[in-house]
Amino acid sequence: MSSKTNFIFLKFLVFGFSIYFLSSLIPLRAFGKKGPHTHTSITQEAFFEFADKTGWDLRADCMELIVQGNLRADSAFMNNDAYHCDNDNILGCADRFRTLKDDSYRESNHITGLIKLGMALHITQDFYSHSNWAENYPMVSILAPIEHPWIFLSMKEIQTGYFNLLPIIEHTEEAGDCFDAEEGLHGNYTFATHACLNKDASDSHRSLKTVLPGIPISYHDWAADLAKEHTTQILVEQYKAKHPLLLSCLTPKVLSFSCGSQAYDFLRPN
Repeated sequence: MSSKTNFIFLKFLVFGFSIYFLSSLIPLRAFGKKGPHTHTSITQEAFFEFADKTGWDLRADCMELIVQGNLRADSAFMNNDAYHCDNDNILGCADRFRTLKDDSYRESNHITGLIKLGMALHITQDFYSHSNWAENYPMVSILAPIEHPWIFLSMKEIQTGYFNLLPIIEHTEEAGDCFDAEEGLHGNYTFATHACLNKDASDSHRSLKTVLPGIPISYHDWAADLAKEHTTQILVEQYKAKHPLLLSCLTPKVLSFSCGSQAYDFLRPN
């Protein structure tokens, strides 16, 4: 690792420890307000795609409950890496996703059920922002097998970054290798940190890079595109599986004049 990179990484390490000890007060950044792509905007765009694919709009109150559930994963479970796919806990976040999705399907309470669905969507979206999936599949629309976590056992190249820096105290050089990977992260970088891998906002270390030379699409954009596509797929699959609460939210697109999602998008600030 170069001396310049080593100096930058040491500065990051000091800053990172400050973040770690203040983590109970500061929520995780996860497609956060800085954007331009946020959990809210990604989910709202998925609502549009859902309506196009199914011919049904979701009611505004249902869309809001799903969005609130998505945001609740940060506000209520900021330190639980299974809700954000942090600390290379991919199997844990995949298991939590499946549990939340299944619980949502079986939930009789309308509010609780849709909130749980929104929390499951948050996990899916965070996976693309916090992992190196986008780097391993540049501009190739292949979605991660979050619904089938055991597949990840054979995908040794896929990882997520450590938000908790304590495990890498003795591995600072390996963690710094991630920052030196200027051409992308094809493969696994042991003890890569959240700061190196995350694509939460357009100004993060990884987000500043373009996916392919000459194409003005950043990793922030590409991760958000994958997150939106996967979010849409989950909503459509739950519709086809006859998710009871989701079905109770449907309004024929032709009767709403295709305005349901647009009206919600206008009324709800991102």
